[in-house]
Amino acid sequence: MNPSAFKKTLKYFPRLILGFVIIALGINLSLYADLGTNPWGTFHQGVSRITPLTFGQVTQLTGVVIILLSLIIKIYPGIGTILNMLFIGLLVDWMDALNLISTPDSFGMKIVFLIIGTFLFNYGVYIYLSCELGAGPRDGLMVGLVKITGKSVSVIRPIIEVTIVIIGIFLGGSYGIGTVINAFGGGYVLNTIFNFHKFNPKAIKQMVITDYLLSKS
Repeated sequence: MNPSAFKKTLKYFPRLILGFVIIALGINLSLYADLGTNPWGTFHQGVSRITPLTFGQVTQLTGVVIILLSLIIKIYPGIGTILNMLFIGLLVDWMDALNLISTPDSFGMKIVFLIIGTFLFNYGVYIYLSCELGAGPRDGLMVGLVKITGKSVSVIRPIIEVTIVIIGIFLGGSYGIGTVINAFGGGYVLNTIFNFHKFNPKAIKQMVITDYLLSKS
């Protein structure tokens, strides 16, 4: 066993959960802006419309599939990956059930919801990735491809998200100006946040499950 891995997990666990809460809030604000959700949201919404699954449940199931696919290119999950997959979907459904957020009447306020939602989503991604406890399924794929290709987040993320939003649209997911902004601008926002905090995803080694089993001498 590796005591240092468990110690690090306990130290950063509250920060990890905080990141998930902020991401879920960002997702809900983007949904209730009613201007088109983020690309993954379009995909999740599309799947939820052709299945009996809720938006949050589709989010979780998609995470499982991505983890399995990521193993092919040797991107391994960490505790953060698994908790991301479990908690964000639950938090999105929980916040939605509370009915604390409603779609604004004015277009101006919808834009405000969209901007705040996009920023919170990406800032939440930075917060939990900075814990180095394992990237979430979607972000793990992004970070892995950044390392493999040597390209920046602002290049890799749009490629992934444009692809996934096209699939989501064909499945019946809603889309709009918010989807376009997130698909092409989300990577830039996240990259800007990374640069502001001097966080380099290429240089960070995210912990994986085996780190808890292997004792370091």
